[in-house]
Amino acid sequence: MSDNWNNNNMQDGNNAQFNQGGQQGGEKPDWLDKGIQDASDKAGVNISQKNADTAGDFVNKEFEKKEGFGLPGVH
Repeated sequence: MSDNWNNNNMQDGNNAQFNQGGQQGGEKPDWLDKGIQDASDKAGVNISQKNADTAGDFVNKEFEKKEGFGLPGVH
């Protein structure tokens, strides 16, 4: 019984992460998005996960234009 309770709690926690994310399609933030959010937090600027994702996508696209390949691990 306790294993079933733990599984349900873990699933609820995972769903809460996706619901808080604000990203469409249930996409998890990659390392670049997290880095942008962490840097903004450290600078004292509040940036949403959606804006961090948009900025990360822009950076990856520009990097790909210059180098011919995208950043590894960025979706």
